[in-house]
This record gives sequence, structure tokens and C-alpha cells, in this order.
Amino acid sequence: MTGLTEAGSLEVCYAVRVKTAHGNWGSTVVGLVFVGVLAGVSLLGGCSGTASPGAVVVDAQLREKTAEAAVVEFVIEMANPNEIELPMRDVVYSLSVDGHRVFTGRRDAQATIPRGGTQRITIPAVVPMGEGGVVPGVYRYSFKGRVFYSLPSQLADVLFDAKLSRPSVSISDEGEIDLR
Repeated sequence: MTGLTEAGSLEVCYAVRVKTAHGNWGSTVVGLVFVGVLAGVSLLGGCSGTASPGAVVVDAQLREKTAEAAVVEFVIEMANPNEIELPMRDVVYSLSVDGHRVFTGRRDAQATIPRGGTQRITIPAVVPMGEGGVVPGVYRYSFKGRVFYSLPSQLADVLFDAKLSRPSVSISDEGEIDLR
């Protein structure tokens, strides 16, 4: 059975024939599937007319250096072309120096991209230095990752936390970094 609810959601009801304990065949309704929820999941996945934000690394700077480690900060500028704000959730990223992965991280973005605007976030990466790490010098680096965001609604938050809908945008940057 299929029909529309008062709210306009499409309901689908499945009837299943089951064999009773007495060997008779009967019909029972086993559940309702709300296609509206499924449509909501697909809408959050990018079919809603909400465009993905843009992401670009605008700066990479050596912020701190000791004999044991160097901290490189990457500034990521997120651009939102939409008429709604987009809460950024997590940033998952890695840093390679001269083709060798030296750092992998996950950070809470702790920011929201305003509607039609931009937002910058700063992400640190630690480079091991000295014995067992990188010796001081100038190196080629590769920074790669993903910024996860959600739409500003309770349903989007629930689906994100349940790992059912996790929209994201990739980030990458290559260049030279002075670790002297």
C-alpha cells in the first residue's frame, strides 16, 4: 500500500504472508517505511540544491620549531556559495615531507561558514625533527585531507552523528617549507 501523509511524505506499507503455528497462511503488516526519511538522506547527500563549499589552502607557515619537532600551520579558506550557513564539523588530514608521510590528524573545525561568505580555519601539523625525524632544511610538502560539514538542521546532525550522511570537501596543497 502506498499513500501520502498529511505532511506530504510518501508512506509505503509492506504486507507479508507468513505461515502461522497451525500451518495456515496469513497476511500481516510488518512495518512502515517512510520514503520521506530516505529522500531526506539523499537530499542531504547533495540533491537538495545545496552546493558544496569550496576549500583552498591560502597559507602554510612554520610556527614553532625545537630540536624534536616543528609545527607547521595551514590556513584553509572555506567559501560557501549557499543562502544557508554550513557548520563545519571535522577536518581529517595528512602531511607528507619529501614524499614521506610525517603526520596524520583529525581536528574539530569549530567554525561555521556564513551564507554567501568565507571562513578561515587554522590546522596544525607536527613534523618530527632530529634523530628519527627530518633534518633541518627546505623540503617539498604535500598536504591532503577532507573537511566534513553538515546542513544546519537537527535531522542533518542526527544523520551526521549516525554516519549516514557525511558531506565533505577535499583539500590539498603542495609547495616548499623551510624547516631550518
